[in-house]
Amino acid sequence: MHFLLRASGAQIMKPVLAIGLGNPLMGDDGVGCVVAERLASDSRLPEYAEVICGGSDLLGCAGQMEGRSRVLVIDAIQRDTELGSVVTFEGARSGLDEHQDHAHHLSAIQAIRLLEMIRSIRCTLLGISISSVALGTGLSPELDAGIPAILNRVLQELGRPLEVL
Repeated sequence: MHFLLRASGAQIMKPVLAIGLGNPLMGDDGVGCVVAERLASDSRLPEYAEVICGGSDLLGCAGQMEGRSRVLVIDAIQRDTELGSVVTFEGARSGLDEHQDHAHHLSAIQAIRLLEMIRSIRCTLLGISISSVALGTGLSPELDAGIPAILNRVLQELGRPLEVL
């Protein structure tokens, strides 16, 4: 395993970055940020990984993504799967909604595709299935109860050898 260095005097850049996305003011949509917060304080987090919460702006994290061997994006998705199930998307990410509410914000899928194209950033999306988005803070009790299993799945993904990807 190798480590990339920042400019002299800077800390060692870890090769893997996990970014939790979501709006914590929109209920279950904030699950990516909740997972990132809990992951950052989890003693099982590998030494070669860093964790940040990107809010709802993945492109705003582009500077922190550059130079990484791998970026893991954790975000809520609405699919016909069990609440809290985690689905891994790499490559084409076909079948995911690219819906864009207005021209000033890209969906997570659109932002990932743009970053991969213009900056050669290698991303894996971990989509956490939610059933609805509603105004309010905190996760639904059902999704909150599934956080330990979601964390285990994210840690499993972080543990995959880099050369396999």
